[in-house]
Order: sequence, then structure tokens, then C-alpha cells
Amino acid sequence: MRKWFGSLAIALALAGCAKDPSEDALLAAIDRLESAGEARDVGAFMEGVADDFAGNGTELDQTGLERYLRLLALRHQTIGVTRMATKVDVTGERAVVTMQLLLTGGAGGLLPESGQLLDTESTWRFVDGDWHLAGARWKPAGG
Repeated sequence: MRKWFGSLAIALALAGCAKDPSEDALLAAIDRLESAGEARDVGAFMEGVADDFAGNGTELDQTGLERYLRLLALRHQTIGVTRMATKVDVTGERAVVTMQLLLTGGAGGLLPESGQLLDTESTWRFVDGDWHLAGARWKPAGG
């Protein structure tokens, strides 16, 4: 259960298309991705992942992330994402984003059946007009 939240955290760090390498463009892309996560749209998540993506060191590559997210989308009828304490540091065409994510999942009832608060840090590259997630690390908040 814990691993799926980490995988979703990585996915939420993904950005879709942006037209400039600014902080605002990156935050807007993260907003779109947050919406895609809650809609369980794995394809939208994966558009912003670099081919050489590495999650938590070598725990997940791009293909592994996509497979895992598809499993999560099938397992959870509803997915909730709440982003907190977001900090963005853009340097040219590279960026580092740190944030806390509260991720919840369930069968569609009023209350989620599971949830976890995570501390995340992701690295980004701006290539050909798009932000691409190059790497991400996550751990339970406070851990």
C-alpha cells in the first residue's frame, strides 16, 4: 500500500506541456498533473516523464512507473491529491521542486480507505518547450 502512494507522488511531480521554463509554467503544469492524477489519467502523467527517469534512486524507471500507475488506477476508484508546502527553484532549464503530498485512495465512498502524507523532491529538465521529470525522491513525512 505504501509503495503505491510513493509512485503516485512521483507521478504528481510530472508536468505536461509548458511553453517557457518559468516557475509559473512549472506550477501550472503541476496543477494540470494533479487534476490528471485525481482523474486517474496515466497517459497524462507519463507525457512529462523523461526516458531516463529514476524514482527513489533506481527503484522505478519510466516503464515501471507507468505499469504501477496503471495498477493503481485500476485498484482505486477515487484518488485524492492535496499538495502542500510547495517550493520551486528554477535555474535556467532545470528545476527542483519540493513539496508535501497528501494522497488518498478508495472505492468511491465519502471517506477514503487509505492515505499517506509524503515529503517529495523532484528534479526537472526543460527540453523542446516541455518540462520533463528527470528524477524524484519521496518518503513518509517526518521520516
